[in-house]
Amino acid sequence: MASETFTALSVRRKTTETDFAIEVAPRAAGAALLALPNKLLAHFVDHFTRGAGWQVSVSQTDWPRSWEFDHVLCEDFGQLLGKAAAAIAEERAAAVGIKGRATAESAMDDAASTVSVAFESRPRCTWAVPRRADLDGFVDSWYAGDTVGVCYGTNIKQFLDGFAYGGGVTLAVDVRNSGNLHHVYETIFRNLGDAIGIALGTAVRLPGDGSGLAGTPVYEVKRRS
Repeated sequence: MASETFTALSVRRKTTETDFAIEVAPRAAGAALLALPNKLLAHFVDHFTRGAGWQVSVSQTDWPRSWEFDHVLCEDFGQLLGKAAAAIAEERAAAVGIKGRATAESAMDDAASTVSVAFESRPRCTWAVPRRADLDGFVDSWYAGDTVGVCYGTNIKQFLDGFAYGGGVTLAVDVRNSGNLHHVYETIFRNLGDAIGIALGTAVRLPGDGSGLAGTPVYEVKRRS
């Protein structure tokens, strides 16, 4: 087994509320954005997968009880990815060995954070946040045709709680600078992906990858006579 690979796997989580399933494989070029109703969560998970060296797709999203709550989506999806991380950790630990622990930090504009992970079957997510910083509030909205979506930090935090629980991972988030919450959570998901990639040995940087998702901006200026 190569140092940056793992066997592709599927993870399914079924309760009376939801029936979700995902496919996880080593990351390849041109990976599509996740098909999630919470477009901002999909955007953040894209940050995560780039750092972790994963390619994730959604294969099933059923709501047997029609309880289509963002809280449930974020928490359940976090548990699915956490369970995938645990399975990858088990496989790679047996095949090539893993570090199992890692810390990553990053900054974006007015935000900076550090994330530490440890695969020791001690599931817990802890937060260190500056005084007066409210990470539970409005993060961003998105527009898709005639519909508008809104995301709040309290549900994004549930994704991270779910990841720790599903993966048996000790997860520590330290927010050093808290400005725009979109930027804050982008740094957190970047750091989580980087730390997971280091801890499990799955990190990969593909040709053409940049540190961000948008790439270098190209401007066109035309002077009008």
